[in-house]
Amino acid sequence: MDDIIGTGKAIFSQTYNGDDLSSWQVAHEMSTRLEDGALVVSDTERHSWHLLRLYDSAVLFRIVRMKCRLKFCRTATANFYIHHYGSLDIAEISPDGTIVNDGISNNVSINTISDGLFDVEVTFLCCHPTLSIGCSNNRQPVYSGTGREQFVLMSVVVETFDAYTELSRMPAEERITLVDVGGQGGLQLKWMLRADQIMPVVFEPISSEAAAIRQTLGRIPGSQVIEKALAHTTGVHKLYITADTSCSSLREPNFELLQQYSVAPIFSVVGTQETNCVRYDDLFRMQATPSPDVVKIDVQGFEYEVLLGFGHLLENCMAIELETHVVPIYKGQKLLGDIIDILTYFGFSLRQINKIPNFDGDAVEFDALFTKRRDRAIAFSEPAKRKFARITHVLGLDPYF
Repeated sequence: MDDIIGTGKAIFSQTYNGDDLSSWQVAHEMSTRLEDGALVVSDTERHSWHLLRLYDSAVLFRIVRMKCRLKFCRTATANFYIHHYGSLDIAEISPDGTIVNDGISNNVSINTISDGLFDVEVTFLCCHPTLSIGCSNNRQPVYSGTGREQFVLMSVVVETFDAYTELSRMPAEERITLVDVGGQGGLQLKWMLRADQIMPVVFEPISSEAAAIRQTLGRIPGSQVIEKALAHTTGVHKLYITADTSCSSLREPNFELLQQYSVAPIFSVVGTQETNCVRYDDLFRMQATPSPDVVKIDVQGFEYEVLLGFGHLLENCMAIELETHVVPIYKGQKLLGDIIDILTYFGFSLRQINKIPNFDGDAVEFDALFTKRRDRAIAFSEPAKRKFARITHVLGLDPYF
């Protein structure tokens, strides 16, 4: 543990006991009650996860040390379980104090205080802004419970430490350069869980959203949050800000079409702002940004123009994930067929397409995954093949080789 945490002081420290234990809210199929300053925790008979969860951005991209004091109940049929969002185990402890599973933890230790009363301490790299504790049934965190009391939680201590060393173990040249265009809300979970393998560059033109992303993303070595919009031309463009800011776009919503759907109100324009736009390849020529390995685009009808702005950098890009449409929900936007045409020119194949169910059952909006086509991938150098294999694994695709 000392090798992971070093000698640095905790960045964040919080003790939960007494009434503070109610901060751990039921996330899946558990019930709790406070009794004599402790939290009595039961599972349910439902076949599901059985978890309590705490949200705090202070734990994201940090080394976390958790110390839990608990006593197993006489009716316990499951093990004490610490979970990482994304279906990852951190630790599982049986009622007799045996470490059944040490999951992704860097360290697990058990101190037996008395019969059934234990101090459990775990240290791990946390790549999500939540912590979860609950029950698991011998390495099966999804199970049918009994509805009985499982353990009594006396206290939880949460400490966080800088994770720079842990997040820097992979050499820079082997890390995946992920360019996220329209990064409102932060990275996708599949990339968050691989924070030690990526170098993210996030574009978000709305100042408040960019500031929120920067607060946590800045903990990943080499990361950037750029408060600009990408486009096919460098200059000032009008950004249409919508009732739901995730629908904001450099194109005006097409209400003649949108009014057919129940989601129309969230596309209402509540304001506009002048937004600095830039071509990505201009930033690259100024050495302000790296050449991308993966590009993720969610810019509400402006995808085609963003792709144009990457120029010939798309030649060496390995994968692209974007949101696209088959009818114009924004005025003048290019559609899926146009996206396929430009990416085919740069050696990409459409590998997967999934309907996004936002339009009352109609096939309007899609997530589309593109990678370099088979002949290009097979011709990669060996280091590039290894990186391509990791990228396609994250995307859930066959790497071809």
